[in-house]
Amino acid sequence: MLGAKASKNATLTLVFLSILKGVVGFYSGSASLIADAIHTSLDIFTSLAVWIGLKLSMRGSEEKFPYGYYKADNLVSLFVSIIILFSGVELVREALLNIASPVEIKLQGIALGTAVFSVIAMYALSQYKFKVGKQIDSQALIADALHSYTDVFSSLIVAITIIGSLLGVLWLDSAGVLVISLMIFKLGIGMAKDSILTLMDAWLDKDSIERIRQNVGSIQGVKTVDEIRLRKSGLVVFGEIEIEIEGDASLKRVEMLFEEIEKTVKNEVKNLEHLVVNVKPEKISVMKIAVPVLMQEGLHSKVSRHFSKAPYFIFIELENNDIISWDVSENPAAGLEKKKGLKAAEFLKDQGVNVLIAGEIGEAPFHTLRDNFVKLLQMPEEIEDVEQVVKKVSELNTLTAPTE
Repeated sequence: MLGAKASKNATLTLVFLSILKGVVGFYSGSASLIADAIHTSLDIFTSLAVWIGLKLSMRGSEEKFPYGYYKADNLVSLFVSIIILFSGVELVREALLNIASPVEIKLQGIALGTAVFSVIAMYALSQYKFKVGKQIDSQALIADALHSYTDVFSSLIVAITIIGSLLGVLWLDSAGVLVISLMIFKLGIGMAKDSILTLMDAWLDKDSIERIRQNVGSIQGVKTVDEIRLRKSGLVVFGEIEIEIEGDASLKRVEMLFEEIEKTVKNEVKNLEHLVVNVKPEKISVMKIAVPVLMQEGLHSKVSRHFSKAPYFIFIELENNDIISWDVSENPAAGLEKKKGLKAAEFLKDQGVNVLIAGEIGEAPFHTLRDNFVKLLQMPEEIEDVEQVVKKVSELNTLTAPTE
């Protein structure tokens, strides 16, 4: 795994730097260089903890942990923030000691070279971990990279201390360390807050929720987006979204909708591990029913059993099983030689129909209407009057396949 490899490489680099600074600090008499070596040693422990956390988070799920060990990464991130705060306390303590008893540094050239090399190495290391952390979206590795970035300033303070010793200004070290310690405290508190909120399943990116709501709501067939819940667990994200769809939909269409919704959410959320889509049908207060008919006699028109060949369609608006309005229109596809059914289906779709009562319907219009969430009902054999058909609309069977 890329994240675990990055943490391992960082640990080996920190071991080398801590030994180098410790040895040079001991022989040069630089208390700040020795302190920086101790500080780097803490980073070794932190990097090891991150590496262990990443390893644990990638373990598969099991009966006791059905959602896997992903949150081990978040726990380690919290631990890293505590280490950062501890490091800040240590830096303050060292600064106060240096103010009380400043020491002139020996082997100043070697000590300064070591400090400058440490600045460059720590900066490169922090950028390396940050890049990998962003690539795999690891909160713990990014936190560790930010911690390493504070070590750049820590090593820079050491370099300033040695330059101050060369110039006879010994108090520069203590002043600089106090400033950096405030930055470390701010960083550590912010990271601890984010880690705790993530462990409590808080989702911090509110803008992404709004973008998902808008993008999912624009998918054809989705009426409204009710609830969106996201939670981060280690490297991955688990989500749940509740939508209301237009009319009735076949299982195949629901599956297609799920694929579109999942793709949309993945465009906004990295490392989406699992998404639950809860689908509920639209609550239709007013149904607009289409019935193919043979003549223009309103509700007393004789029904046409053949969908595409019917000369007219009657459109009826039904609310609480009561007819509130009706209108008869010519079927623009009746006189066509080819694709009658498809053209008639497109006409009904444009009219905003959500229910069609038909006897015979071909494959093309059947799927066109179903894919556009129009409910298809079987016209009864024994009834020929439109008004009688509409009165029995709640009793009619649903067409589940083309009849031609």
